[in-house]
Formats: sequence, structure tokens, C-alpha cells
Amino acid sequence: MKRINWLFVFQTMCIAALMCLIVNGEWWHWLVAFGVYAVTGSIGASAIFHRLLSHRSYKAPAWWEYFGTVIGTIGGVGSSIAWVAIHREHHRFVDTERDPHSPLHKGFFRVQFLIMFNQPSLRMVTDLMRSRFHAFMHNYYWAIHGAYAAMLYAIDPLAVVYAHLVPALFLFHAGGLINNVGHTIGWQDHPGKDTSVNNPILGLLVWGEGWHNNHHAHPMDWRFGQKWWQIDVAAYIIRLVKQ
Repeated sequence: MKRINWLFVFQTMCIAALMCLIVNGEWWHWLVAFGVYAVTGSIGASAIFHRLLSHRSYKAPAWWEYFGTVIGTIGGVGSSIAWVAIHREHHRFVDTERDPHSPLHKGFFRVQFLIMFNQPSLRMVTDLMRSRFHAFMHNYYWAIHGAYAAMLYAIDPLAVVYAHLVPALFLFHAGGLINNVGHTIGWQDHPGKDTSVNNPILGLLVWGEGWHNNHHAHPMDWRFGQKWWQIDVAAYIIRLVKQ
């Protein structure tokens, strides 16, 4: 019997939640949903999962790493260990058949909608697996989501929709767009190494992650926006906390 892919189940719930919000939501529900997406995306996914944990591109207090990891976890894109493992594989095998989310080899649809079926190689994250905190967040990932949903339900049952599931759907597909569009539509300030491109629209929508070619050219730089006009919200946040 095949093991249930709970991330797939979770994303299905997120789609159902979006339909529910379209039918029953008020304007402020959408405002909260975007606000939660903004926090989980800029702090959790970008500043912590990507720039701190995946690349260790800056030093920060332990509280920031732990706080941001919790924020990223409730963002619904996988545990810190799983997310970082897949991202490190992407950089190591970029644009090859072993790249876990290469649109060139996997196709747009799979990269955008089916990335949850990727099995991360834990050999990529032995550093995080030695951390009791990250191991706990990985092993109890769904329990943490359940506790967060229960807390929201106690406040407002519909909050599970607009403050949890819908923002998680936004963040999931924002990541998919970076993996897809960030390697197909845009320009290269640093040509020649791979297909990564800079895309200003994604730079705005995904908190600086759209400056993808800059990042691939300088993966250890926490600043993805390298020019004054390249808006990079996550970098602005990092500047406030980095040591």
C-alpha cells in the first residue's frame, strides 16, 4: 500500500479553501490572507528557509532562525529540512535531469503543481538534521499545522481558510512561479552559467526572489536585488536582524 502524500492532501484542502473564500469571503478576509502570505513568504520562505538555512548567506541570532522557521513551517511549503534539501539539490544539479524542479526537464505543469511528489535527499541537509529544533519541526510538521489550525478555529472557524490554507496556497504557487518563470521569462545580468533569469514582476510579488539570476550568480549573497531599483523586501528585513 502506497504511503499517503500529505502535502498533496494539504494542497487539495487549500484549493477547496480558496473556493470557499471566493464564495463566502469578505474583503478583509482577503486582506488578512495576503498579509499572512506576506509574512510567511518574506520571512519564512525567503529570509529563513532560503537565504539563511539553505545558503547560510548571513549570520543572525538563534531566536530569528527559530522564529522564522516556525513562520515558514506554517506557510505550508514543507519542513525546513525538506525545503532546504530540495533547494540545495536544485543548485547542485541546476538545469539537469537531477534538478528537482527544472522546467526544462520536468515541464511547467509538474514544477508548478506536482512538486510535492519530489523526495528530498536528506544527505543534502545533514547539518539541519543534527539540530534538535529542525528535526522536531520536521518530524512533527503536520502536528504543528494541526495545532495552528486548531488555534485559528478557536478564534474564528473561517480563519482556518483565510489565515492558513489560502495563504499557504499563495505561497506554494509563488514558489512554483519562481522555479518556472525564474528559469524561462526575463533577462540575465549574469549570463552563461544556467537558465536563471531576473523577472521584476516576481521580484515584487515574491519578496525579492524574482531576482533569480542574481541569486544563482552569487548564491552566498543575501541581497538578491543588486541594483537600487531591484526591490528586495526580504533583504530589507534581513538588514534589520543580521549580525
